[in-house]
Formats: sequence, structure tokens, C-alpha cells
Amino acid sequence: MGMAPDKYREVFDLAQRGARAFRDRRFDEAISYYSKALNLRPGDPIILSNRSLAFSRISQRLRERSAADSEYQPLNGLDPTTHAELALKDAEKIVSINSNSPRPYLLKAYALILMEHYHEAREALLAGLQVDPLSHVLQTCLSDLDSNTNIAAGARRARLDRTDDFECTLCFKLLYEPVTTPCGHSFCRSCLHQSMDHGNKCPMCRTVLFIGPRTYPISVTLSNIIQRNFPEEYAERRSEHETMTYAGVDLMPLFVMDVVLPCQKMALNIFEPRYRLMVRRIMEGNHRMGMVAIDSATGTVADCGCEVEILECEPLPDGRFYLEVEGSRRFRILRSWDQDGYRVAEVEWLQDIPLPEGSQERRELIELANGASELARAYIRRARETVRTARRARHLDLESMPGPQDPEKFSFWLVNLISLRPSDRLDLLRLRDTRERISSSIRLLSDAAEQGCRVQ
Repeated sequence: MGMAPDKYREVFDLAQRGARAFRDRRFDEAISYYSKALNLRPGDPIILSNRSLAFSRISQRLRERSAADSEYQPLNGLDPTTHAELALKDAEKIVSINSNSPRPYLLKAYALILMEHYHEAREALLAGLQVDPLSHVLQTCLSDLDSNTNIAAGARRARLDRTDDFECTLCFKLLYEPVTTPCGHSFCRSCLHQSMDHGNKCPMCRTVLFIGPRTYPISVTLSNIIQRNFPEEYAERRSEHETMTYAGVDLMPLFVMDVVLPCQKMALNIFEPRYRLMVRRIMEGNHRMGMVAIDSATGTVADCGCEVEILECEPLPDGRFYLEVEGSRRFRILRSWDQDGYRVAEVEWLQDIPLPEGSQERRELIELANGASELARAYIRRARETVRTARRARHLDLESMPGPQDPEKFSFWLVNLISLRPSDRLDLLRLRDTRERISSSIRLLSDAAEQGCRVQ
């Protein structure tokens, strides 16, 4: 066996002692002997097989232990599930070593049954029957498993009929993430949440509800019944909900308020019901939305906007949200439509016209950005001497200044130092020439420094 005689005799002796302990139902002692033997001869399939069975027997004995026994003679040590998991681990090792024998598949199924993983246990038995189709033990075990758990291939569970009891009375669709109010009515959680944006009464009986839909728990039993009996329709509802929450790479929920530029930070107070709904969906998704303004030239929503990331979201007791947002990417609106009261748009992303790396134009642009960064530092130092309030001082943070190696991002950071009219900010948002934006910012900063204008 490729072992020294003395070592072989020691392994054989330990295995014999383990077998005697197993016959005497001293399973813990048997496992100890088998483990010592495996330390001397790792991967031995016979010893692994015996230890797996011993783990399973302990698990079974603990499961069959009466409540009275546990009360008067409590036990210490591993729980039944852990013993079954150890048995499964040994059985899987044997399968990997010797997959041509039906015994390891039986041991694996035994452990999985103790873990109540009946479908996996059935698959293990079927795999064993592929190795030995005539195995009476495997056939009997499979038959008993199918009859006791009703998971045979042809078994079908009686399903409930689709009635109005499983529909939300607000959206008239199958209940998704159902919640049941104290007055006994059930709604989709998102539907109830949307309803309570307009008032804290039950939509059915008008009882005043002192609940918070955000933290109110889903009715687990009702949800399980719906998912089990109407899986396809429930999957459609989940897909519909995810489409609302994760709009897609080029779809953007819009907050129509003001012109925001990349790198700009802003505080928002969300109180309108339609935008409260939008923020809830955004916070379940990617924490991003688009901010646009009304174009004074046309009187309609501007064709360009800026994606903002929600850095902080604080729900207030009255249902409002306090948000801290920061601008990131620019976009142009291709088309837009209303969805549940707020606007959603299909967008294309805007970037400045790139200059080739290593080109003379690129080097000149970086030199211009370096010069502008020095001007910005001097401007902020002078402003700090006159601006004392913390509210304004937090906008004068040099640590947040992007490096000149990213001229486009730097140009927007530079613009945010200056107070501009919304129409001017919109023009800068549309501009795709980094050099022109930096040059404009330098002129504006110079004018502001000369006139002593207040910074943002």
C-alpha cells in the first residue's frame, strides 16, 4: 500500500478501534479514531466512508433526541446540521476519489437528507444509479425519498386559482412585495408607499395609518404563497419593478429644477409626492438621477442636463427627503416621457472633443490648466481672508480640485468657483471645447478678483 509496515499497522489499528466504537454506537469516539487514521493516511476512501457515516449517525441521533432528554440532560458540541455538513464533505471527497462505486453517492444522499436538501439528495441517488443501475439499496432509498417528500419527477402540487384576493387594489396587478396594514388590507409595498405620499390613510377604508412603509415588513406568508402558486406572473412583476428601479444605462429619471455642472455639490429638499417616489426608486437602484432646468430661451425643459449621484439621503419623519448630490456626467436628452408623474428621458452622454495624447494641442491645454490651477489657488486664498462662514468656506476646498491631467473635469471644477446665471451655466454645460471653458473661467475669475465679487 506504499506505507511502512509500522505505519500501516498503526492505521489499521486505529481503523479497527473506530469500527468497534461505531458498532457500540460510540460515534464520537469512532470519529476520533478515524480522524487520527486519516492524519496518517489522508484520502483513504474506506476510512472517509466510515467517518462520513459516523457523522451522519450523530446528526440523526441528535435530531431524534426528545425534548425531555434535552431538558434534563443538555448536550454540548456541534449541532445536527453541522454534523450532516461534515458527513457531506467526507462523502464528496470519496466521490472525487472513487466515482465508480455507488456507496459514496448513498452516503452523500444520506447527509443531504439530514440537511433537508431533498432535491440534491435525489440527484445524488440518481447519479449513483447511473454507476450501478441494479443497486437495490439506491433504488429503495430513492423510492422512500420520493414517497416521503413528494418530489418525484411527475409529482405536482395543487395550485391555487388566480383570484382578486391576490391583486393589489391600487395597481390591479398581482401583489408584489405585499404588505398588510393594521386594518387588514394588502397592497404592493411600492403602491402603498406611493399612496401615503399623498396622505396617511388606508386607500381602502380610510383608516389613519401610523406606519412607515419604508420599514414596514413584507407579509412573508402571503408573498411565499403568491410566488409558489404564480411563479411566472410574479417573475414578470419583479422584472417590471426592476425596470422602474434600474432604468438602464441610457435611461435617466429627471429632476427638473436647476442647472447643475459636473463636480458641483448641492443640497436638495424633496417634498413633492412624484419626486419622493422617484427618489425611493433611485435609492433602491444606482443612486443616480439627472438634473435639468427650464431653458429661459424656449420655456421648456433644456435639452442638456447633468447626472448627479446621491451622496447622502436622509428620510424625514414627514416623508420628505434631504439629499446631498454631486454632479458627474453631462447628457443630451433624445426623448422624454412621463412615468408615474415624473419625467424619464433617453439620453446620450456628452464629452468634450478629445485631443490626441502627446499632441501639441494637448500639451498646450495642460499648460493652460496648470496656469488656471495656480490662479484658482490664489483666488481661494484671497477669498478665505474675507469669507468667514463655514457654509461658504466648505466650497473653497483645494483638496477637491482635480488634477490638470484631466482638463475637462478640472474645467468644471473651476467654473463652480464662480456665481453665474442659469443661462450662462447651461451654455457651459453644452460647450464641448475644454480650452474655451477654461479660458472663460480664467476671465471670470480675474473679473471677480478685481471687483471683489463673492464666490459661491
